[in-house]
Order: sequence, then structure tokens, then C-alpha cells
Amino acid sequence: MGLSKKDLTIKYTVYSLIVVAAALLQNVSGLWFEIGSARCFFIIPAVLLLSLGEDERTAAFLGLFAGMLWDSVSVAHMGFNCILLMLLCYVAAALVNFVFRNTFRVAVASTTIGTLIYCLLYWAVIVMPHGGAGAAFSLIRFYLPCFLYTSAVGFVLAVAFTPLKKKLNKGIVE
Repeated sequence: MGLSKKDLTIKYTVYSLIVVAAALLQNVSGLWFEIGSARCFFIIPAVLLLSLGEDERTAAFLGLFAGMLWDSVSVAHMGFNCILLMLLCYVAAALVNFVFRNTFRVAVASTTIGTLIYCLLYWAVIVMPHGGAGAAFSLIRFYLPCFLYTSAVGFVLAVAFTPLKKKLNKGIVE
């Protein structure tokens, strides 16, 4: 038995508000602190955690929405975040639906791996071709600390989102 139309509307409204809040925390200067030079990419773990347990199409649209929010404030790489977050969410949802069970460990692993893939691909596709001699330094000085910071926040978000998702799904076995 699935959720009613009203329950689905509430669930996806809450999901959308979470993604918007993550985008604001990430992209508005001064709303969240930086550790050294590392910034937290809130959108990545938030959208990956929300995608787990959803069907692939819903997860892809959630990733597309989050990527559009992120790309709307970026200057240099329009479309990169849309495509990558959509693919990450789709793959995470497909793996949970067909290979793995939706457990806390899988959620933390998916946010960590997704963040690593994002940071390395962004560095390789956007920064390295234009970075010259400073590209390798930026990987060590900025992107790897951002990965560690975002992964730690992803763990905290996984703890926070688990009861919320259970409540919104009304006990449906995933």
C-alpha cells in the first residue's frame, strides 16, 4: 500500500524545502561557517539522502532540482551541477532499489562516495583545464578539505533525516 496523494504532496513539499534550505546554507555567504578554506556542499548529501528509498525517476528529478538551484548561482559552469546531481541521485536510488538495502551505512557511504565523485569530477572537468600550475594545489588545499567537511556533515544529516523520512513515509517498508 502506497502513500495517498495528500501524503505524497506533503512529503515532496518537505523534500523541496530541505533542498532549498541546503542551497541557502551552502550558497549564501555567512549563513554557515567555513573551516579553514573548506566549505560545506550541503546540497550533495541532502539530495542523496532524500533520494535513497525513492524510485529512480523521482530521485533524478530531485537531483535535477537541486542542481538547478546550485547552477542558478554559479557563474562558470552552467548545467554541470544539474547533470551530475541528477546522475548521482539516479544511481544511488537504483543501487538501493536493486542491489543494497536502505540502511544507515548505505546512506553514509552514498553521501561520502557521491561527495568524492563530485569534488574530483568538478576539479578534473572545470578547474584543471583552466587552473594551470595552481590546479593541483587547489585540489589539496580546497577540494579535498571540502570533501572531508561535507562528508562529516553528511553523517550528521543522515542521523537527522532517518527519522524524518520514516515519519514522511508513514512506516512503509523500503
